[in-house]
Amino acid sequence: MEAPGWAVAVATLPVLSLAVLVLRRQPLTRSAAVATVLAAVLSVTVFRLDVGGLGVGVLRGLWTGGWILAIVLPALLLFGVLERSGMLDRLADVATGIAPTPARQRLLLAWILPSFLQGAAGFGTPIAMVAPMLVRVGLTPIAALATSLIGYQWAVTFGSMGSSYFMAAGTARLDEAAAASFALRTGVVLAASCIVSGLLVLGGRREDRRDLPVTLLIGAVMGGTLVAVVTVQPALGSVVAGLAGLLVAYAVLPRGGGDRPRAGDLLQAAFPYLVLTATVVVAYGIGPVRRGLEEVPRIAPVLPGTTAAFGHVNDAAAVTPAFHPLLHPWIHLLVAATVGVLVYRRQGRWPPGTTGETLRAWGDRAGAVSWSILTLTVLASILTEAGMIAVVAVAAATLLGYGFVVASPLLGAFGTVLTGSTTASNALFASLQADVAERLGLAVPALLSGQTAGGNLGNALSPINIAVGAAVVGVIGQEGEVVRRNLRPAAILAATVVVAVVVQVLLTP
Repeated sequence: MEAPGWAVAVATLPVLSLAVLVLRRQPLTRSAAVATVLAAVLSVTVFRLDVGGLGVGVLRGLWTGGWILAIVLPALLLFGVLERSGMLDRLADVATGIAPTPARQRLLLAWILPSFLQGAAGFGTPIAMVAPMLVRVGLTPIAALATSLIGYQWAVTFGSMGSSYFMAAGTARLDEAAAASFALRTGVVLAASCIVSGLLVLGGRREDRRDLPVTLLIGAVMGGTLVAVVTVQPALGSVVAGLAGLLVAYAVLPRGGGDRPRAGDLLQAAFPYLVLTATVVVAYGIGPVRRGLEEVPRIAPVLPGTTAAFGHVNDAAAVTPAFHPLLHPWIHLLVAATVGVLVYRRQGRWPPGTTGETLRAWGDRAGAVSWSILTLTVLASILTEAGMIAVVAVAAATLLGYGFVVASPLLGAFGTVLTGSTTASNALFASLQADVAERLGLAVPALLSGQTAGGNLGNALSPINIAVGAAVVGVIGQEGEVVRRNLRPAAILAATVVVAVVVQVLLTP
């Protein structure tokens, strides 16, 4: 589908409007809503998508957003249980007691712990928690913020119970086989990014080099765990990888005869997530159980096809992802939250009234998160339905050719630098990456892995994320110094991701 240059320029306007509004410090919720309205107007007036077709685009976007929220909202509730029970503070105390040297403290607090927290909750929680802890053990506020942003970024795609992964898979409209390939390929890329992140956090000073074997061991465990888990359930990738990292850290980081915190404290603090992991293993790993759960039919309504300008055609197709009522992560998250409350209440850590406080705090946070995700998924769906993504993809494929493979992670990083969110970056660009891959004859999951891995490293340079962290550690007004400090490590991470994606493209179809 060849479109004139003016149409390509017009097709970029919704994303450009989002960029301008965000750079002018407008909230992402408001910026995404404005961009979505603009996309709807342009889809009808310029790209000749009829009102019915626009409705189909909106419905597909709402379905994808709702599917993701069915993970994110229970995940936030589960994290709220950990926070209100005091177990989050217990986890922090255990963490600071494990590592006896400055290098090992950086590894634990800027790399391992925030990776677990990103898996469990995300949405700013890891940096808000670990940056002050790093200051407490002796780092300057700017160093603490910069180092933690580099250390945790690899865990973002499969963090927040996989919200960024599912956003990319949903907006690119992958079928189940392609989504599984995407999860595996991304897991491999991020395993490499995990190890490099750990090495960057460790640093190159002579006194730190003796901890290189420990860093490589923990990185290999977290990266290997990530790859293994995402092939079964992507929603658990980062949380289980981070938990594995914490357990290995507990075993190998203390040295010199220092006191080791009780293992029971670590297990008690992470108990709800152990329950979560166990329920998923039972549901997915035991054949008869999985077959029984699959007896409940999946839900995937078929929506009609649409047509738009420049010969763009969308065939009638089922919405994606399909909803499996008893295999979707929501049920495992709610079971873990419920069991956590019951156990903590029995231990006296859940006094009367705590449930109401937890639900109120959860409701306040859920509203803003829901609006952001829904507007972004609807925006992405309208852009796809109207063919706006397609005309930009044709132009990009024509202009860059196979050079787009190198540009793929950089586009993902740009989206996150702009919006402060890998999930938002994937909503904006995953369908574009998929379209370009198809036009170049490349594996769609390969370019999507570059998109989301690049999106991850963009978190280390995003003004939005840095501003939030700066407020926590008290360096408001010095955000530029954090960006400058992270430019070199971000470039190293970008090179790692680019090489991993290029190798994928060369070695696999």
